[in-house]
Amino acid sequence: MEFKVDLSAEQKKANIFTLIALATMIVGSLGLDQITKNVAEENLLVWADQENLKEYQGRRYPVWSLGQLTSPIEDQSFFLGFNFNYVRNQGAAWGFLSDWDDAYRIPFFYIVTFLAVIIIGMYLRTTPLSHRLARFALALILSGALGNFTDRLFRGYVVDFLDFRWVFPFPFSLQFSIDFLNFQVNANSWRYNFPNFNWADSVITVGVMLLLYDMLILERLRKNNIRSD
Repeated sequence: MEFKVDLSAEQKKANIFTLIALATMIVGSLGLDQITKNVAEENLLVWADQENLKEYQGRRYPVWSLGQLTSPIEDQSFFLGFNFNYVRNQGAAWGFLSDWDDAYRIPFFYIVTFLAVIIIGMYLRTTPLSHRLARFALALILSGALGNFTDRLFRGYVVDFLDFRWVFPFPFSLQFSIDFLNFQVNANSWRYNFPNFNWADSVITVGVMLLLYDMLILERLRKNNIRSD
């Protein structure tokens, strides 16, 4: 009987410690997200209209590159670059829904974020302590969601400033024509400017990947161990 009481006490201590650790990580990630966004806005924003948030100009600051970027039309060289580039995103990922009217867009993102935080919080609460990776992943997702929501609440937009772009040359040229549209496409390389993102977007992406790994791989291993026992 005494052993069960001690075990329960140890479990409560472990649960409290885990909650404190997760809360500390969420607060720390949220703080880092807001600090980096403030630094980006102070150093990369050239000018902005105070009345119209869509009217602004940001600065792109090259940080690192590999290869050489030449002609945008006939480029067959390899290039990989990373920049700090200030962008205001009033929509979702890739600027989705950014053109919506504010009367619909603002309450929509508030409601979606509120529901997401509630669902993540409930999932985090019901996830067993032994599923450490799942709890860590959920905490990352929650911190990222809160980070971007904080931007929408106090700024009216999300600050994106991490910019990756690349050129991957093809070993061949793609040539085809469609007669009824009367045009021809020649592609010698894959050129892509990845949509700008921030710390919150990064931790959400990492969290989702870790959560999928836990659900698809670790959960199967846990079930197999239970069956073998």
